[in-house]
Amino acid sequence: MSKLVKKQVLLDLQALKRAQKILRKDSEAETIREAINLVTLRQEVAAGFDRVAGKAPDFRDVWAK
Repeated sequence: MSKLVKKQVLLDLQALKRAQKILRKDSEAETIREAINLVTLRQEVAAGFDRVAGKAPDFRDVWAK
């Protein structure tokens, strides 16, 4: 695990509790760390898609009519 640092932030408590339930985390701190990890993963996946875009010339949208 990376080095952890203590931060003081203002959060929407209802949003935090919803995220905690969705992510099935025991603590608010775990929830926040997981949410940050998911955001960075999403960015990495999007960047990967961007890198391969156009590399399959015969690719087509199978759902398009």
